[in-house]
Amino acid sequence: MLERILAVVQLGPQHRPTGLTRHYYGVPGGDRAEVPPPVSLRIVQYEGDEPNAYLFYCDESGEELTDTYHDTIADAMDQAEAEFGVQHHEWELKQ
Repeated sequence: MLERILAVVQLGPQHRPTGLTRHYYGVPGGDRAEVPPPVSLRIVQYEGDEPNAYLFYCDESGEELTDTYHDTIADAMDQAEAEFGVQHHEWELKQ
């Protein structure tokens, strides 16, 4: 599937994790490790999966650490606001 990056934001000191959610590598009941805080976020859509969107949590090299799935782009932006205080106007739109 073709991936389209719709929006990106670099996280700064004002974007501290709120603690609303935690992301882990591994499986519940097994060995788990908490995913480190991301450096940037990306909102991505896959061709044929519109209007759904993924919120990618990325490291300093832009590699995906984890992601969350959302019904709309606005829902993904709302998740970033809830987790890191990212305001809608802070996103760099790529469309």
